Amino acid sequence: MSWETKYPNFGILKIDGRKVKVYSDKNSYITIDASKDITNATWAGGELNLTLSDGRVRRYKDKNSYITI
Repeated sequence: MSWETKYPNFGILKIDGRKVKVYSDKNSYITIDASKDITNATWAGGELNLTLSDGRVRRYKDKNSYITI
């Protein structure tokens, strides 16, 4: 499964400590809890990259599954 196109197309991400809000429009979002502080969140094509405070990068291909790169 992959991200619905409405999320990367809207493109807004808001970091809140250990969580990131992934917006699909100005009022709707889903929350991902990384369990570690997040320092950066960016879209890379249709995948979401979260940089954690320990320097590791998690690549989310959807809201539930990720790999550490």
